Amino acid sequence: MTEPAPFVLVAAGGTGGHLFPAQALSVALRARGVTVDLATDERAVHYGHDFPARETHILPSATLRGRNPVAVARTVGTLALGVAKAWSLLGRLKPDAVVGFGGYPTVPPVLAASLRGIPTVLHEQNGVMGRANKFLSGRVTAIASSMRSVAGMSERLRAKTTFTGNPVRPNVIAAAAVPYAPPVADGPAAARARG
Repeated sequence: MTEPAPFVLVAAGGTGGHLFPAQALSVALRARGVTVDLATDERAVHYGHDFPARETHILPSATLRGRNPVAVARTVGTLALGVAKAWSLLGRLKPDAVVGFGGYPTVPPVLAASLRGIPTVLHEQNGVMGRANKFLSGRVTAIASSMRSVAGMSERLRAKTTFTGNPVRPNVIAAAAVPYAPPVADGPAAARARG
C-alpha cells in the first residue's frame, strides 16, 4: 500500500505580488509530487487558469482600511467568518502544511491552521513585513523571507526566519534566458528621436 502524496494548502492575497510567488512554489511542489490547493479571495479568480492547484478555495476576507469603527468592525467580522470557513475547510481537507504568501486573504487559512495545530509557513516578499504577515508571524511555525533581513522583526521572529529568496515562476525564468535585443539605431524610435 502506497502512502498518499503530501498535501499543501497555499494561501495568497488576490494580487500578483502575492499570487506569483505562491504560483512559483506550487509549480515546484507539484514537480516533487506534492498535491497543492489554493486558498484566496474572489480577486484571484482571474489568475486561476494559470495557477497550478488541484482546486481553488475562495474564503471570505477583507482588508483593514482606516480607523472608522464601523469599517473596522465589518472587516473583523468578515475575517472571523473567513477563519470559521477555513477551520471547516481544513478539517475536511487535512493538509500536511499551510503556506501563506501575505495579503489579508492569507489570514483566515493560516490562522485556522495555526489553531488546528497544522504546520504553517509564511513567506514575506518585502523588506518590511506586511500587515497581514505581521499579524500572523507570531503564530506560525516558520517564516521564509525574500530579503536577508526584514525591518522591524523581533529576535524571536528572526529565530524562525530563513532567507529563501523570492520564488520565481517558470515563465519568468524562461524569459530571462532570452537574449536582450538592443534597439536598432535606424528603427522607428530612432527616427522619432531625430525628429
